[in-house]
Amino acid sequence: MKLSQKLRSLLLDCGFSEAEVRVYAELVKNPAASIWDLVKRTGLTKSSTYRAFDRLRALKVVENTQDGISARSLKHVVAELQKQERSLRKNIMKLKEIAPYLHRAGSESDSFETYYTPDQIRDAYLHMAQTKYDTNIDFGDFEHFVPIIGGLDTPVNFRKDRMKHAAHRAICTTFGPFTDHFCTRDAAKKFLSRTKVFDFDFKHHFIVFSDTGNEVLYAHFRDPENPYAVLVKSRTLADAERARFELFSQKIENV
Repeated sequence: MKLSQKLRSLLLDCGFSEAEVRVYAELVKNPAASIWDLVKRTGLTKSSTYRAFDRLRALKVVENTQDGISARSLKHVVAELQKQERSLRKNIMKLKEIAPYLHRAGSESDSFETYYTPDQIRDAYLHMAQTKYDTNIDFGDFEHFVPIIGGLDTPVNFRKDRMKHAAHRAICTTFGPFTDHFCTRDAAKKFLSRTKVFDFDFKHHFIVFSDTGNEVLYAHFRDPENPYAVLVKSRTLADAERARFELFSQKIENV
């Protein structure tokens, strides 16, 4: 196989169109004086040549200079493809993150938001203190969630906002100084809160919901450097989390 044929085959495999490959291959051979020059050399129509050139230029693999149109080095093609690959990997991860919720929410009207920075996660958490309900409910690894949202001040502020209109129940599946801070009798009285600790394998996950609302915040932080959270509005999910919470509450009472 000739080198030019190998280049054509690889570019097609990488997602370039036939027209884009023909334009790029011609420019590798020799720069073009103009688009019209490319039209003549490639045998493509004017519109196809313009579309191919515009996409190649957007991908930064060809350039238009005072001396005409030329192909950039394959190193630039490789760099652009690697950039696209990184972007694709991120989108694949995001798809994996939302996949568990697609078959559980059960309604086209459900709202769904994702958050990928500690500030975004903190703001989503504080939002849950301000929605309408009678009792706020937490379940999961509160101990390792606190550092993600910036330390103890954030859950303190959450409780101050929440207690203006609602009580609080929590089951913490891990224990440490942050959890201990809210487990005292003084804290329970001060924040209108009932917090229980239950040894359960639910590390690096924390869920916030309520007794009557439909919003559920799922926070995941197995990798503390790359935490993410999902805020779903779904009666189905909210009911499921309420049922799970009551089940564990009964287990704690029976211990």
